[in-house]
Amino acid sequence: MKLDGTYLFREKREQVWSTLMDPEAISGAIPGVEEFVPVEDEQHAWRAIAKVSMAAVSGRFTGQVRMSEIQAPVSYRLTVSGEGQGSIISGNVVMRLVERDDGGTVLHWDAEANISGKLARIGQRLIKAAANMMSKRFFGNLARQIREAA
Repeated sequence: MKLDGTYLFREKREQVWSTLMDPEAISGAIPGVEEFVPVEDEQHAWRAIAKVSMAAVSGRFTGQVRMSEIQAPVSYRLTVSGEGQGSIISGNVVMRLVERDDGGTVLHWDAEANISGKLARIGQRLIKAAANMMSKRFFGNLARQIREAA
């Protein structure tokens, strides 16, 4: 399943980039995250536990998040894998930052997700709607963190 979107930050690209590279900011922005700890001996990789609720599937998911293809301050790829509640999720998202003439930054994201098990039975349209809602919350939480740090 393919997903994509954009988010407009009022701040400069370097400020947005700095926040996107901060594991504490990322874990604080992901809805439902209960644990986000570095994977030993791996740079830019974390083990995560999150409580997810989507339609009839609700519960804890455990997995890993890895950052790669880092091209500061322009783009990187996040690769995610996890399982829980009879479902398996994997995928990746490429995030690209484009500085605007007005000093703001547009974040473009393109994702590909693979879902099996109970979550897959919910239906692609419902999953896409939930993913779009979660992405808006994630980027909104990041924007709030950037404003509070300024």
